[in-house]
Amino acid sequence: MSFFYNIESTWLSLKHHAFRSLLAMLGVVLGVAAVVGMLAVSEGARVESIERIQRQGVDNIILHSEEPQANQTGGETIYFYGITREDIDHFRTVFDNVKKVVPIVELRKTIYANGKPTDVILMGAAPEFLALSRSKNADPRGRWISESDGALASQVCSVGVDAARQLFGLEDPLGKTVSVYGATFEVVGLIENPLKSKLAGKYDINNLVYVNYETLLSIFNRDALNVEADYVYVQVENLAYLKNTADRVRTYLNETHELPDYTISVPYELLLAEQATQRIFSVVMGSIAAISLLVGGIGIMNIMLANIYERTKEIGTLRALGAQRRTILTQFLFEAVTLTGLGGILGVLIGFLIAVLIKYTAGMPTIVTPGSVIVALAVSILTGIIFGTNPAWKAANLSPIEALRR
Repeated sequence: MSFFYNIESTWLSLKHHAFRSLLAMLGVVLGVAAVVGMLAVSEGARVESIERIQRQGVDNIILHSEEPQANQTGGETIYFYGITREDIDHFRTVFDNVKKVVPIVELRKTIYANGKPTDVILMGAAPEFLALSRSKNADPRGRWISESDGALASQVCSVGVDAARQLFGLEDPLGKTVSVYGATFEVVGLIENPLKSKLAGKYDINNLVYVNYETLLSIFNRDALNVEADYVYVQVENLAYLKNTADRVRTYLNETHELPDYTISVPYELLLAEQATQRIFSVVMGSIAAISLLVGGIGIMNIMLANIYERTKEIGTLRALGAQRRTILTQFLFEAVTLTGLGGILGVLIGFLIAVLIKYTAGMPTIVTPGSVIVALAVSILTGIIFGTNPAWKAANLSPIEALRR
């Protein structure tokens, strides 16, 4: 029998038992929709979390000064804590595999622009921070803070594009001044971070004011600053030895700090942990979807067995007219695969709609990848082959005489 005969036979079978065939496909439809929808949610979450971690720089070790808790200090108030300049100099001069050490200190005082208080935060940053954070000058007329600003204690600053709008509205920020805790800084540059990254995963880089790190420490005393560095980025030369460098940093700080007045974050380690978590998450969701496909496969087997019972006379006639067992086997297997294939296509469409619905109602990122669609369709067809083989084999092995006698 020809391929076109199998198509015609399958179409007639589905047409005569449309509702029953739809019910049989329902399990496959739901299973495939679950596979596509769940994988879309998983992939969206994976990409978002990885991008968030990568924005911090996978080749960085981020140190954060933390104020010790009262129970750790015996009730004594600690006014100065965290990462020190000695620590920073040690990382720069002693540690190998260290490319850059970029300290950042936060001035916890209100910034005034045009005589009005604002919510913008001022940071003292090393000049290398612009390249390390993958930011750029947003105005060719301006510039980023430089080494000479720190050497001369120049009271100049660069502002993020979002901070400029908060401070000066639609006015040109270059040449304007901001004042904070008795000091005045002239705006000499405008910077932008295209990736919308956050400083140490906390502050929007585009919404900060930056002065030279050395300038800030020379102008303000310990009444304004409780730390010499709120954050320190240690950028490594070779990513292969990042873990070893991070372990050395931990060991050094444990030996030199009596109190746990710091935390260490390694984005690369977070990235590896996130990838491992996402793999487990994908396996769990895939297993749940596989159960739905198993139920759908059982439904396909039931409908095919019912078809064999109802079409016994047809099978007997075909066999009596000389049809080979292979022909009967192919015909019924073709019907099973068609059922699951159609169910797979419908399931992919519903899964895509589920992903879109989740994205716009729950606000969760979802990504339907070609790989998930191919896997879902392949599994649906494989389900038809697995669960359709037994009924097709039974149909092919019916005795023509007994089939006609029924």
